[in-house]
Amino acid sequence: MEKITELKTMQNNMNILEISDELIKCSIQLDNIAELIEINLTISKLKNCDELTRIYFLTDYIKQLSSKLDNFSKKITKDDAK
Repeated sequence: MEKITELKTMQNNMNILEISDELIKCSIQLDNIAELIEINLTISKLKNCDELTRIYFLTDYIKQLSSKLDNFSKKITKDDAK
């Protein structure tokens, strides 16, 4: 019975690590998207306008989501280690 409990715990730990890895991948992809948007805005011919303001807002929001995913990933692996 003890071995079964140990195996279930190990499986749960692996699932959490897999989830954490996926969250980190998503975070990296979001960072890359935000960076590409900023690069394109820098070389674009858009001047100060409402549309440009909205795009910058969305880019900042993407960065916030990425940061939250990254922090959540770290939190679940840290909580799992306890």
